[in-house]
Amino acid sequence: MPHDSCYYSVKSRFAVFPSARASQAIAKCRKKHGHVRKGEAGRNLKRWQAEDWRNTKTGRKCGNKKDEHEYCRPTKKISSKTPKAKPSNLRANQRAKRAGKRAARAK
Repeated sequence: MPHDSCYYSVKSRFAVFPSARASQAIAKCRKKHGHVRKGEAGRNLKRWQAEDWRNTKTGRKCGNKKDEHEYCRPTKKISSKTPKAKPSNLRANQRAKRAGKRAARAK
């Protein structure tokens, strides 16, 4: 995608760029100016925002700088593409993350 006025205005406002939130802001700006692209990536981004991903241990939004080893899951199931909201082995995964290891896959 070419860099237009929306790209530069959003880039100046966001500390972390590129990011999902910055991409949403660019899309919102472009939509406001009549430049709309509809596609799979846009639908996935909307679904991701609606799922409201949170750290399962602290309850804070994912990507928080305070959480070193975070284990994030969506709080709402929006569609069939939404991952499991709470895996059955949640406590074991949290212990593994605190120990600096990888979490086991959800069954």
